[in-house]
Amino acid sequence: LVNALVANTPTSTAIIKRSTQGKHFIIPKDIDKPIYLLNFIIKEHITTLYVCESQINALYLWTFGYPAIALFGTGTKEQYKILKRSGIRHFILCFDGDVAGDAGAKRFINNMSSDILVSVINVPRNKDVNDLTKEELVDLFEKVI
Repeated sequence: LVNALVANTPTSTAIIKRSTQGKHFIIPKDIDKPIYLLNFIIKEHITTLYVCESQINALYLWTFGYPAIALFGTGTKEQYKILKRSGIRHFILCFDGDVAGDAGAKRFINNMSSDILVSVINVPRNKDVNDLTKEELVDLFEKVI
């Protein structure tokens, strides 16, 4: 089974798929990964936002009023460049509670400018933010903000 979404990038439009069994993204090789929902963040002049790996996690956070984006993974150099120029001053990382999420958080921090605040939410091991209840999210987020 596959979930799919159409992504518009500055240079192309593509269909991005995500396996519902293996939780991995299938992205065409000839496009840069988009930053899912960044256009809404910029339009609303939001300067603090939550950063997730998957679009499902970002949408889940939005349902509770937490503005979020998704990187289709833990970020690429091109995505970091875009985010540094976006005007966003505080990124709250909500990467998956696994080894890849841990490594991605370190890489994200190392790729941001020193004038940008990056906070890290410690999502419980082997969980994604969409595995958590609203109450669990509030408890985690209160520790950071």
